[in-house]
Amino acid sequence: MNEEEMTKMMKEMAKMPGMPKPMFLKVQYDKELQKITNRSEHPVLMGEGGTFAYLLQSVFTEYPEIEKQYAPGTLRFSINGTSPKMYTPLFDGDTIVFSVVA
Repeated sequence: MNEEEMTKMMKEMAKMPGMPKPMFLKVQYDKELQKITNRSEHPVLMGEGGTFAYLLQSVFTEYPEIEKQYAPGTLRFSINGTSPKMYTPLFDGDTIVFSVVA
């Protein structure tokens, strides 16, 4: 799904009663992780109130090879340039960077 389609979906979701407000996030990967993901970045649509832990699990589900190839402690993450904790809340427009520790 491209960014335009995601934006349209977000607007439609916002109209639904009881639905959390949608957030548009950008996930970026360093050169090493791009070998697995085949992309440098991609948009992510998530409901308001989402946390870094949820996003991390979503990325590992989409790209299980990342978790298989890189042991805990060998990946670095940042949200808008700041290291997150597992339950750091995410906000509309955040950029999350995944990279391999050198």
